[in-house]
Amino acid sequence: EKGKGTTRVAYSPAFFEGRDYVETLMRQAGLQTKIDPVGNLIGFLPGKRAERIAIGSHIDTVPGGGMYDGTYGVLSGLEVLQTLVESGYENDYTLEIIAFNEEEGNAVGGTFGSKAFAGVSQETSAIEKCSEYGITEEDIEASREDPAHYKAYLEWHIEQGGLLENEDLQLGIVDGIVAITRFMVTVNGKANHAGSTPMKLRDDALEKAAKVISAAYDVSRETDKSMTCTIGYVQVQPGAVNVIPGQVSFPIELRSMDTGNIRTAVEKLKALFDDGSVSITGFLWQDETRLNPELTNCIEACCRKNGFSYRRMPSGAGHDAINMAPFTPSAMLFIPSINGISHSIEEYSRDIDLENGCRVLMDVVLTLDGRKENED
Repeated sequence: EKGKGTTRVAYSPAFFEGRDYVETLMRQAGLQTKIDPVGNLIGFLPGKRAERIAIGSHIDTVPGGGMYDGTYGVLSGLEVLQTLVESGYENDYTLEIIAFNEEEGNAVGGTFGSKAFAGVSQETSAIEKCSEYGITEEDIEASREDPAHYKAYLEWHIEQGGLLENEDLQLGIVDGIVAITRFMVTVNGKANHAGSTPMKLRDDALEKAAKVISAAYDVSRETDKSMTCTIGYVQVQPGAVNVIPGQVSFPIELRSMDTGNIRTAVEKLKALFDDGSVSITGFLWQDETRLNPELTNCIEACCRKNGFSYRRMPSGAGHDAINMAPFTPSAMLFIPSINGISHSIEEYSRDIDLENGCRVLMDVVLTLDGRKENED
């Protein structure tokens, strides 16, 4: 929508319109297509072998999002396969593009489409919401693919951060996707009159919570310099201007490539506040995802071949590769996001960055497609 960004939420009319458009592009490029029961769009170019080299990402967006997040991973694959078809290339492996549905989680649940594809258990809340869109548990199971049919999965994506731009690098080779953990902290005090209760007689939950918050940031930095600590909101009860806070609650989100470090940080924090007035309870734990070293090295070799500057780096955001990595050997590449902006109308990656990523993707696909044949 003009002036408001791209809104293509899963299962919306705009999403179906966008998916139809991508399917048309796939067919025009010479690919066969299918749509599975949960709405994932799959285009493929049959090869001599049935085993597949898959390229994918998602085509749904957040409300008011950008035009590159997810979509680049699908269209870069389409560009590569269309170029191969036009050049008369005869692929050994079947080459596939997957446009996953509902990665963003605005309709049913995060990475819903790739979870179904890879046979990953769905959250109960996601299954409950499925009925709103006419999707059954049988549909989810019917969308599950067989990992024996796949050789590799490649996901090209915008960085959604500013590290590459800040370091003036052309590409980022993703080693893995960070663990995401969330804990709810509740700090208890005693609500009382703000005017008639002297400071020395107060049990102010917010004053204690401020110390917990400060300690959380300090502990995360001390434990793991790459760990991120975010406290997105604070709820104060009873929440009146003239009442001493009696209870404060807030979430702490910790992200790191090392879940052991996260556990250490949380234990340190609990040890600092063990007087019974502070409780720290985990409510989300998503382990880190390690991407395939052989594929990652292959990407690095292709970056060097093209003379591109790059760095290895973790992804601080989740992607469909979280579900695909246990399913088949998987790898990711980042291109720069200008000003580090994503999920916004201002999201932008330069044409040259889009092209650089496609060049590396082409070389990686050709390498993977030829490797087995050469070994034989």
